[in-house]
Amino acid sequence: MRYRKGGIDLKSSQDTLLLQTILRSRHVSHEQLWQFMQYNAREHRRRVFNWRLKRLLDHELVGRKSAPRRSWVYSISREGAEHLVGLGDAAALLVTGGFVDVDDRTVQHSLGLNEIHLALIRADVLTTWQSELEIRSLNELTGYGFPKDYDAVVQAQREGRSYHFALEYERSAKTPDRYARVRQVVEKESQLDCVVYLVPAYPLLTYVASFFERCSRPVYFALSDEFQRRTLDTMVMDSRRLRSVPLCDALIARSR
Repeated sequence: MRYRKGGIDLKSSQDTLLLQTILRSRHVSHEQLWQFMQYNAREHRRRVFNWRLKRLLDHELVGRKSAPRRSWVYSISREGAEHLVGLGDAAALLVTGGFVDVDDRTVQHSLGLNEIHLALIRADVLTTWQSELEIRSLNELTGYGFPKDYDAVVQAQREGRSYHFALEYERSAKTPDRYARVRQVVEKESQLDCVVYLVPAYPLLTYVASFFERCSRPVYFALSDEFQRRTLDTMVMDSRRLRSVPLCDALIARSR
């Protein structure tokens, strides 16, 4: 692998964690990345964090662009992904094969999903978060993945109970045909307690839920802003839109 003049020593576990966080987020703002590193890497010195990130930028292992209401948004470069592949990171293989989505909708989707991820970390209920790239790598490279490339697969724990569910963050409406195909795939799910759709507005919630009525697998719907505030206590609606219950109660019922 070729780096810019001057070289860079990437033996630090902090550098690796920083690259992996950017990879799995696909797109991540400067402030979100700082928060992830505080929680996941115990990086509590902002000056050191900024220095570390600048090194990766200067050596083109990471790219960045400006975004509305955000100072900078970062994504992994092909060179950065190749470094992670060398460390055995299977998710990075999807990037070295040619990827990077940079349109505004994809960026905004990633940033919103990061806020959901951070909310679960702050609530101290998150056990594991499998990102879309990790799920895709399982689905494409192994024989033991999931029927769908979910936005995330979440394992959470509270009061001695463990929950395992898929999370879909829906910022805009898809076509009826697309939802029909998604439903067929979701009905094949056998590993998870349920699928949770998070959407930004109630009209979109009712629209998406209408395509999952009488689905053979449990699917729940909630507002993304409320989930960021309440996480497992968020009120979710079932696919028949007949009742709302706290997400934790729905998960308890499914995990028995």
